[in-house]
Amino acid sequence: MSEKQEKIKVRRVQFGHDSTAQRYWFNGNAFATHFLNSLHSVFPDGERLFIRSVRYYEKLIQNPELKERVKGFIGQEVQHGLQHQKFFETLKEQGFDVDVFVQWYKDAAYEKYLEPFFRAIIGSKRLADMGSLSVTAALEHYTATLAEVVLKDPDTFLQGVPDDMKKMLMWHAAEEIEHKSVAYDVYVEQCDNNYPMRMFGFTTATIFFFFFIASGWGWYIANDKEWKWSDLPGNILQAAPVYLNLAWGFIQGAIPYLKPDFHPDQISNTQLAKQFFDLQSQYFAERSA
Repeated sequence: MSEKQEKIKVRRVQFGHDSTAQRYWFNGNAFATHFLNSLHSVFPDGERLFIRSVRYYEKLIQNPELKERVKGFIGQEVQHGLQHQKFFETLKEQGFDVDVFVQWYKDAAYEKYLEPFFRAIIGSKRLADMGSLSVTAALEHYTATLAEVVLKDPDTFLQGVPDDMKKMLMWHAAEEIEHKSVAYDVYVEQCDNNYPMRMFGFTTATIFFFFFIASGWGWYIANDKEWKWSDLPGNILQAAPVYLNLAWGFIQGAIPYLKPDFHPDQISNTQLAKQFFDLQSQYFAERSA
C-alpha cells in the first residue's frame, strides 16, 4: 500500500438544483443528460447495497482503525444516496415517473431476482455475504476509478453542467476516492482476500454496473416525450469524444483490480479529492447542514 489512510469525514451538504430544471442540463445534450439521470437513479439503492454488505461484518472487524473507517464509509454513502434521491423531485417535475424505473431496478437487482438468485445458488449464507462484500469492493473500485478520471479533467467531463450539479458530482467523486479502500480492507480482513471470490465479485459487479446504468439510460430516452429521435445522431456525435475518453480512462483504471496482489491504495489519487475540497472549502461551509 502506498497511500496514507486518512480519517474519513462525513459531509452533510445540501445541494440546490434550481439550474437543473433545464431539461437537458448536460450541455444541452439529451443523450448525455439521460446518462447522468440514470446514474442518479441507480446510485441510492446501490449505496444501500454497499452499506448492507459492509455493515454485516462491522461487529466482527478486529482492527480499531478499520472499524472507524467503516463508520465514515457508511456515513458518506448515506449522504450520497440522500443527495441523489433528492434530485428525483426535479426529474418528476420534468415529467419522468422515476419511481417506476427505481422500483423495477430494486426488484431486478436486490429484492426479487439477481441478489436472491445468487444467494439461492450459492446456498451458504456465509459465502453469500462474502460474495456480496466482494461485489461491493469491486463496485467501489469502479466508482473510485470513474471519480479519478473525472476529477483529473472536470472541464472536459462535466462541461456545460450547472454549477451546483457539477459540485455535487465532484463531491461524490472525491468522497469515493477518500473511502476507496474501506470495503476492500474489510474483505481482506474478514474473507482472507479470497481471490476466486474476489473475481466472482468483479465479474458480477461488471455485469451489474453496465446493465443497470444502460437500462436507466434507455428508460429515460424512451420516456422522454419532448426529445426528437432525429436529434440522436447529433447528440451522440457531440458526446462521443467525452464518452470515449471516459471509457478509455475507466478501462485503464479497472484492469489492475485483476492482479492477485492488488490493493486500492496502490493507486495514488487521494490528492485529487484533497485538492477539490481545499478549493471548494467556502462552498461546502455555506452548504453544510
